[in-house]
Amino acid sequence: MIIFDFDLTLVDTKPVEALRAAREWKSVMARASELEVYDGVHELLVDLDAGGQTLAIVTKSPDMVPRAFVRRYGWPISIVIGYHQVSRRKPDPEALVLAMRRAGAKTHETFHVGDHPEDTEASRRAGIVAIGAGWGSEDVGLLTASNPDHLFTSVHECREFLLSAP
Repeated sequence: MIIFDFDLTLVDTKPVEALRAAREWKSVMARASELEVYDGVHELLVDLDAGGQTLAIVTKSPDMVPRAFVRRYGWPISIVIGYHQVSRRKPDPEALVLAMRRAGAKTHETFHVGDHPEDTEASRRAGIVAIGAGWGSEDVGLLTASNPDHLFTSVHECREFLLSAP
């Protein structure tokens, strides 16, 4: 199983960061069509799905934002967990554990891809492999300092690794 963070991992949400911080979700949704998916994300998701991986999104945002992208692009992601589905947010591992439970996945076969040190910490606390997504991070130094198991600066590098992972 591969669990992705959404913001700054799959989609460049920097243009709506102030709205996200203010929790103005209707305004975020109104501007969702302006947000760019990172180069290579579509291929990454299709190829992982074709390889038999279960894919999920776990985000600290409401699930309506990533679900809109899943619908728009036909991403093969059936599990989307936002902050309304959990009582504790990342770095607490509750949402990651919930995604694994829904997929029937075991910790030793699960990867979590995220752009923030909180993602690395949540992965560690859930007992799963932490992958740093440096392509969307504004400060790769902070992500590096969180010591993920693997750190990639491009979607392509991450894709190659995940496609070859056992």
